Amino acid sequence: MANTPLFSIIMPVYNHKAYVGQAIQSVRDQTFGNWELIIVDDGSTDGSERIIDEHAAAEPRVRAIHQANAGQAKARNNAIEQARGQWVAYLDSDDVLLPQALEHYATYIQSHPEAQFVYGYRYAMDHDGTVEEVPPPVYQSRITGSRDLFEKTFLSQLCVCYRLDLLKKVGGFDPRLFCADDYDLNLRISLHTKFEPIGKPTGARRRHDTNMSAQTGRTRMLEAGILKRWVEKHGGRDLLAPEVVSKRLAKLYYSAGRQYFKSRCMAQAIGAFKHAHQYRKTFKSMTLMALATILRPIGTHDPKPIPVLD
Repeated sequence: MANTPLFSIIMPVYNHKAYVGQAIQSVRDQTFGNWELIIVDDGSTDGSERIIDEHAAAEPRVRAIHQANAGQAKARNNAIEQARGQWVAYLDSDDVLLPQALEHYATYIQSHPEAQFVYGYRYAMDHDGTVEEVPPPVYQSRITGSRDLFEKTFLSQLCVCYRLDLLKKVGGFDPRLFCADDYDLNLRISLHTKFEPIGKPTGARRRHDTNMSAQTGRTRMLEAGILKRWVEKHGGRDLLAPEVVSKRLAKLYYSAGRQYFKSRCMAQAIGAFKHAHQYRKTFKSMTLMALATILRPIGTHDPKPIPVLD
């Protein structure tokens, strides 16, 4: 391997014994060979750590790091500190890279030397590894940027690839975030560059019962908080019209309220709807808030805290 690989692939792992071997093998099977895979085992206890070490012993381009359980964001940051590649890509331990993923990235980079952030799109994969092909989404048809990402979370971290120096410029992942840490990072990156689609599928995301991306009132509140912070403290307000900000935040807080309402967390639903009404009131949000107020005495409460974002 060259002293400086073109790609550093970052993989955090926590208790994915059933899938992690296939994920690692998908990197080893790449048609483009100038890469390193940095795996951070985040305190696994199910045998994942042994599978990781076996691959690292068999393949010198695979590097294994073991840490006490600290969360996905810290695991990714730990790997980034060790990265030697010019470009960074990502792979979660239950997903796979398609065989030509790195070749597609390398081909685009070679023909677009000024590019800083490129992205493909993903296929779906069942728990047993069956891959379902899908057509390119609309965001593969044009260069995108801050407003596109603010309005919709269309970037899959499985299918993004960007320069390591760009990542270091914005400071890495926020370890306080229990989810959407990639969304937060990509929003900050969008202040420095555009996103260039390569028009190729580069990964397959596995669907199974333990996926971390299930939507809840708590996750929607955090997502809204991430967007609000980006607008108010990271410079996003200078790029977006006020009505764009209001529409998006009202929608997210309303979605959080609905999720809390469905979970019978009425006090938290009311709080979410109040946040939504700071930006926009709708008949639906006012009606659900009224119902939540009536049902509050028999409601429950989600005890999990939402990080305070400064």
